Amino acid sequence: MLDRSLRFPGSIDIAYHFVPPPHLQDQWISLTLRLGIYAHSAESAVSLFFESLFMTAKQERTSPYFYYKFHEFPIGSGVISYYDEPRLPKSHFEQIDVVPTDALGLAVLPDLLEKFPHPPDLTPVYPVRRSLIDYIKKWHFYNANDMNFEEIRTAEPKIGPPDMYLSPSGNNLALVLDNLTQRHVEFDERLNAAMKAILPRTRRVRAVRTGLMGLSVEWYFDDVDSPFYLREMSDGTVRMLCWATILLSPQLPTLLVIDEPEMGIHPAWLPVLAEWIKAASRKTQVIVSTHSSDLLDHFTDYVNNVLCFTTKDGKYFAPESLSPDRLASKLEEGWQLGDLYRVGDPLVGGWPW
Repeated sequence: MLDRSLRFPGSIDIAYHFVPPPHLQDQWISLTLRLGIYAHSAESAVSLFFESLFMTAKQERTSPYFYYKFHEFPIGSGVISYYDEPRLPKSHFEQIDVVPTDALGLAVLPDLLEKFPHPPDLTPVYPVRRSLIDYIKKWHFYNANDMNFEEIRTAEPKIGPPDMYLSPSGNNLALVLDNLTQRHVEFDERLNAAMKAILPRTRRVRAVRTGLMGLSVEWYFDDVDSPFYLREMSDGTVRMLCWATILLSPQLPTLLVIDEPEMGIHPAWLPVLAEWIKAASRKTQVIVSTHSSDLLDHFTDYVNNVLCFTTKDGKYFAPESLSPDRLASKLEEGWQLGDLYRVGDPLVGGWPW
């Protein structure tokens, strides 16, 4: 649809699967939010033609448990699950006649529940929705192209805001470094070890007060008395400081998505960047997109977690997991994933034709 190679009208079916929190892992396997998106034409807005939220339980069930279903029969209406009696697990569906097709039902659910005579806490979805929204709000997306290095170098954010995550532009870098260091003592040590990995003469990187309320970043090197400031550092160095702040943070997002982190990075630093990504992925869900065969080389040991876009007809592309079994003979010969990508090996794919 995006490249207009698909005829309109058209539809997309999307499913988001969430693993249970620790206190519910013995009860259910996954929570699924499923959306059906309908595009009338290339010029018009899209609409929802299906939406549901359901749980797959661990015990034997003939079908999953639905919290709600919208736009099924017909579009613009739906059903919401209600408890038969307060605090009893048995529930039933109640019809709702007006469900907007231009908004996510999960987002407008409180408004929909106001139309019912029953209190919202009699719906099984009410606490689940609140937890899910809180979880999704902690998703963070970064694109190397969106980072504004002029802002990063010259910004002097004010002390006070509780920012724990770098903004997409990176302009609150000094504030995030200061807050993380103040709240997590070990972060300062971890960050400085990371910077020494890319610039061995690094003595210390820190956020410092400027004036009464401002913050800036100072970079100290061995045998140099005066600090360097970010305006004196290369783009690649500043990028690595940003990626370290994001990936090595003790407060990681619930989902971290980074587009082309290798941009502007010296090839010698890519193995370091790859290790930061792997470290973060052991603590949260991380999705990284890249065109860099050099970066891909350092994920050969993570082949189970690598997907490449492939096409069978040169028109439609889809992500496909790499097969460790099919790649086994190549890897035993000493090939790295990036090597196979460079030569266009069809076992890897990822080429735009």
